[in-house]
Amino acid sequence: MSTLRMQMAPPMPWVWVIRTRDSTPALYVGKLANAYFYDNIIAGQVDFLYGFGTAFIDKATLSLRRCGGGITAWKGTNTTFSNKYGIYIADSKVLAANSSLINDIKESCSLGRPWNSLHRSVFMHTYFDSSILPAGYTTWQGSPNNFNNETFMAVYDVYGPGYDQTAERTGNITQILNSKEVAPYARPIDVFMTPEGHQPNIAWLDPIAASTGRP
Repeated sequence: MSTLRMQMAPPMPWVWVIRTRDSTPALYVGKLANAYFYDNIIAGQVDFLYGFGTAFIDKATLSLRRCGGGITAWKGTNTTFSNKYGIYIADSKVLAANSSLINDIKESCSLGRPWNSLHRSVFMHTYFDSSILPAGYTTWQGSPNNFNNETFMAVYDVYGPGYDQTAERTGNITQILNSKEVAPYARPIDVFMTPEGHQPNIAWLDPIAASTGRP
């Protein structure tokens, strides 16, 4: 099987409408890069959304071909300013790639695992089918230092048969946000910044997408 690796890195921001299908990591956002994705189908199975920069994915279908590691695996960076590096998935669907997989991967797919302790990812207004692990996120097995009180693996207003709020709270890894807590990450205008940490950094985006995430 061929490997597709899309790399985004500064100084240029990126806006993509894509259709990718691969079992290997499919989407990589480089350090300091900003990337906006709209109306995507992204298929993979092991850490297929990963990187260092900032990505906002809107109205996507994340298609699970199997489960391994997590859907997201982000590596945060210490900076002298407060940064928003991470991956944000909004108004999307997370589904088994086809009906033959549904029973095989039921309640097996982690929303993500921390590449380092500064991992940041949020699923917002997103549908989960029964493939999703009831506890939501997981730690990185064998790397206990990758998870601490700075790790931010969160959900807001997600729904569907794969969402189990009780299991997420019991697992004590997934953060369940309220409307105030999600506000700093809810729109592209909230998260994209320059390499120096200045906001907003949205001149490269469609004006409607920049403010609402809905072009």
